[in-house]
Amino acid sequence: MKTFKLLVVLILLVTGLWLGKLALSPTEIIAVHRSGYAARIVVKNPPLTRRTKILWWKQNRQLLEEKYNVPRVNTAGDYYISVWDYADGYKEEENEDRLCFEDKAPPKNCIDKNWVMTIEQSLSSKRIIYSIDSDTFETLPNGNIVKQHFTFSVR
Repeated sequence: MKTFKLLVVLILLVTGLWLGKLALSPTEIIAVHRSGYAARIVVKNPPLTRRTKILWWKQNRQLLEEKYNVPRVNTAGDYYISVWDYADGYKEEENEDRLCFEDKAPPKNCIDKNWVMTIEQSLSSKRIIYSIDSDTFETLPNGNIVKQHFTFSVR
């Protein structure tokens, strides 16, 4: 029984240390790839929660504008940005379903499709939309961020 308790404590300790390391590892921008007015940001150690993902964007938007000219707004006032996890780095496309970048020289110009989030804005709404996991959040005119709830009917 003592061995079992010791094993459980050890597992909890190792898990706690691993989660702590993940939570405290800073998110690093590896690259920004553009295709027209869309941008794909590749990051190492992406934020873990919906809240910290939105917070990361808010804290890094000015840096991304200054250093990478992102977001790049089109003539209609729209922009689209997706954020991807660098994970194991750039790889060859091979026969895998990978995200490949035209502005990076092959053969190692692809990453595994580990999507983190999408940030977009349209001129018509002038609101920033965050898509994270299966949820969508919207920035209201007063600055509050709310979860969108979609309803529809099929006829």
